[in-house]
Formats: sequence, structure tokens, C-alpha cells
Amino acid sequence: MLSLFRKPSPAPGSCGRAALFRALAFAGLAVPASAQTDANFHGWLQYFGSHGLGRSKAAAHLEAQVRRHDLVRSWQNVLLRPAIQWRLHPRFDVTAGYGFISHHRYGDYPIRRAWNEHRIFQDARLHHEAGAVRLLHRFRFENRWLENRQFENRFRYMARATVPLRGPYYLALWNEIFAPVKPEKFPATFDQNRASVALGKRLSDHVRVEAGYMLQTVWQRNGRVREDNHTLVFSISSTLPFFTGR
Repeated sequence: MLSLFRKPSPAPGSCGRAALFRALAFAGLAVPASAQTDANFHGWLQYFGSHGLGRSKAAAHLEAQVRRHDLVRSWQNVLLRPAIQWRLHPRFDVTAGYGFISHHRYGDYPIRRAWNEHRIFQDARLHHEAGAVRLLHRFRFENRWLENRQFENRFRYMARATVPLRGPYYLALWNEIFAPVKPEKFPATFDQNRASVALGKRLSDHVRVEAGYMLQTVWQRNGRVREDNHTLVFSISSTLPFFTGR
């Protein structure tokens, strides 16, 4: 992705970083040749809040997502994710919290029945710049309680680039891979990959909105089906503090 941005001359090591980024972006595309492909069309509405708690370095992270199948006709998922975030450095923060996710039947190869998942998760996020482009790396580790009390761990890595446009507008590009942590048994190396492009607008110093397209690739646990979920995404993000210190 970084290779898309024009530069007068690459900095030492930049070619290697660009190659790594491209590898991560497409790492999840490998799938057994015998897999069936299930194409779906979804619509996601998302809220992300990071609300300051006075003069403390801590913030309350509040997240809610409504995910619909066939754009709006039926359910895909509902997600609630409250957490506490600590800013350890202007460019680095960590987060720990809980996630509730309801999984519903959809598509040509649906799950057997709807079920609810509970998660504990830990994040580490690193921010930096490459010229005018703002880059974010998020590393997430999830402890997941699945159907029938099955327990699994999963690692996620997201890379995001924010490119400023004219005025309050910007372009956001990101990719995230999801990898089950061994010794969990899973038919593929990755169980999910998300690639997205969105147009964003800053409404104020604390509120921004984004609308865009995401390709969510999901490898089902049976090892025979790969979902290609074409998704329209609308997001609202807020950093309004709950209260300010004196």
C-alpha cells in the first residue's frame, strides 16, 4: 500500500517495508483449491469512541457495530466492545477490554445456528508519519469463548494509512489479518482478512465520519467454504472527553 504513494526517492529500507506491507495485505488470500466461494453483500454501521477521563492518561473506549446481510435485510453480527485505553506516549497506546459478538445465519453456506461469543482482548497501537501520510499499526490478541464453551486465541494485525485531501477530507486505506494461534486447529493459516478504502471527513476536532468499501474474506471452519463479503461501511468516530480536568 505504501508503494502507491509517490516519493522523489525511496529512503533506505523503504522498499523492504513496502514489500512487507504488500505481503501482509495479501497474506490471507491463500485458501485450499477445493474451497467453495460464497459471495455476499453486507452493510456495516460502526461507532468508535475514545473518551478522555479528565487529566488522566486513561480513556474509555466504547465501540458498537451493527452488521447486516444483504445490505440491510437480515443480520450478520452485532458487536459491543467496551475497554480502557492508556496513552503511554503520544505515539503509543495500549487497550484492554471485553467484546460481545452475536453470530447469525446468512449466505449460501450458513452456520448451523445463531450463537453468542465472548472475548477478552488486548491492543497495542503505534502511530507515525511518512511525509503527509499518517500511519497506524494495531496489534490485537483475543481470548475467545465460542460456541459450546470452546476456547481459542487469535492474533490480529491492522495497518492503516490516512492520506490528507483538500480541506477536512481524507482517504483511509487499511488491511487487517486474523490468525488463529496454535495449537488451535484451523484448516487455513488465516481465518479472516479485511481490506478497505474509505473517504473520511473531519466534522470537528473530536468527530469524524467515514464511508467506504470493505472486502471481508472469511474462511469457514469446515475448510470447504471461503466467504467473499462485499461490504459498504459507514463509521462515526469521536474523541469527545467524558469530562475535563482543571
